[in-house]
Amino acid sequence: MAQALHIVVAIDSFKGSATSMQAATWVADGIHRVDAQAQITKVPIADGGEGTVEALTSALGGKKVSQMVTGPLGDQVQATFGLLDDTTAVIEMAQASG
Repeated sequence: MAQALHIVVAIDSFKGSATSMQAATWVADGIHRVDAQAQITKVPIADGGEGTVEALTSALGGKKVSQMVTGPLGDQVQATFGLLDDTTAVIEMAQASG
């Protein structure tokens, strides 16, 4: 009896199109069309830029928080950051600085 494949799908986000988890889900769906028995583990990843807050809060069970912040030109902008626990936050500087 053949053992089911175990595939890890770890893919970065596609800027403006899909989060890391959405892209991983699409890839997993494609694999399941070919091998319905495959065991797939989806792991959100990011390179430190856009999508980092989403990937880390998703992977580590954190939560996203939106807050008005002051941007580099003194304007108020809405930014989202992640809280992983009581002492760890994930911040994408581009959220506030553009």
